[in-house]
Amino acid sequence: MRGWLIRTLAAFVAALLVSPAAAAPTSWRTFRHPAFGFSLSYPDGWEAASEDGPIAFMVVGPAPAGVDGLRLSVNVTTERAAADLTVDRFEALSESRMGQLFRSYTRLRTDRLILAGHRAILRYYTWKRNDGLEVYQMQLHLVPSGRAYIVTGTTAARSAQLRSEADLLLRIVSSFRP
Repeated sequence: MRGWLIRTLAAFVAALLVSPAAAAPTSWRTFRHPAFGFSLSYPDGWEAASEDGPIAFMVVGPAPAGVDGLRLSVNVTTERAAADLTVDRFEALSESRMGQLFRSYTRLRTDRLILAGHRAILRYYTWKRNDGLEVYQMQLHLVPSGRAYIVTGTTAARSAQLRSEADLLLRIVSSFRP
């Protein structure tokens, strides 16, 4: 009986410590772009928008834990790619622009992986907005069948729940299928 009481109290205390932002989403939606054919899954309740321009799709979720002025988001950009463009070259071209575009750009890590049968590169980095807020992003680069894609997940580096938000963003980014 005492063990049951301790487990029940521990579960109650743990439930009090978990904020709504940290709760794992239970229901997901899948978007398929009508013109480009890619798909991406994201939590139910996030706001979605689709276009045929450079930013082909974006989903926006809640604010990072303890941070105002930013919301968790994932966007997909795409452009035509030369037949001989490799994912390594595409990512290197993108990387060369990062320091010019983003103040205090710091590359944290790079992973090479296979996603849906395609070579891909996943880059993690931070940078500072003009208001001083440090942004944490991950970018997935793919170049399948004459199209180049960058899938970017965004949160705040100082979020009180950075790890769980980054895990959620990674789950969304990794659901991308060209």
